[in-house]
Amino acid sequence: MKLTALLSAAALSAGLCLAASSASAQITGTVKLDGQAPEPQQINMAANPQCAAAHSNPVLEESIVAGDKGELANVVVNVKAPEGKQLKGDMPKDPIVLDQKGCQYVPHVVAMMVGQDLVIKNDDNFLHNVHSLAIDNTPFNFGQPTKDEKGASRGKDIKTAERFQVKCDVHPWMLAHVNAFEHPFFAVSNEKGAFSIPTKGLEDGTYTIEIWQEKLAPEPLTKEITVKDGKATVEEIKIPAKAAALGNPVEGEAKLASAKTGETKSCCTPKSKAQAIASAAAAK
Repeated sequence: MKLTALLSAAALSAGLCLAASSASAQITGTVKLDGQAPEPQQINMAANPQCAAAHSNPVLEESIVAGDKGELANVVVNVKAPEGKQLKGDMPKDPIVLDQKGCQYVPHVVAMMVGQDLVIKNDDNFLHNVHSLAIDNTPFNFGQPTKDEKGASRGKDIKTAERFQVKCDVHPWMLAHVNAFEHPFFAVSNEKGAFSIPTKGLEDGTYTIEIWQEKLAPEPLTKEITVKDGKATVEEIKIPAKAAALGNPVEGEAKLASAKTGETKSCCTPKSKAQAIASAAAAK
């Protein structure tokens, strides 16, 4: 009995250690705004009383969401495949959910792996129109006339790496960004500017990470990192508040990533036409 108990305890301990080791195998870091954040514009929902009634406080647009200390949310950070290679990793188990609440897409920015499901829900009791502006993937455009908690599955339409926007033709201020990758090594920064990229399946070595922000870095910024034992801590990334996309590098070794036509699908740099649209939208 004692031997059995000891063996069970040892197995449990080993399992916990393995789980802890797996959980700590990540690329972590924070993204901050270097400079004064622009004053966010208020969204005018007066033309649609149903939308306006859903909010007790003013609704602000989300192209740049920065905290009191410059913490940047909604920044996509991903590992870029080395030249001529593909990155391979496990498909995330859970679908990515894009909801519509109070005439806003929630969350404003999502990232997913090609092959992962994208479920679009409607939390409002009135019509929304979900219109993707995908170029390399099959665009979709459908209506959700009322509350839809189950949601519509659109992952089947995303078959290659691409960044694209989703909008609502009924409510023109509604906009979300979808970032699709050929691998699972990506993350979106939270309200504290923190991100955590899982590394299960990623070999140790030196990699380039891309940093994308819809307004400040529509052409991804890059930075070199070294992954050892599945871990890497990225030095605080600072994105200049003044037009980082026009040539200001990130702090340290970072530089602007080139956006080449036909870029390998292992990363998510938009192809030339898609990049032009994203850059034009960011400049507005």
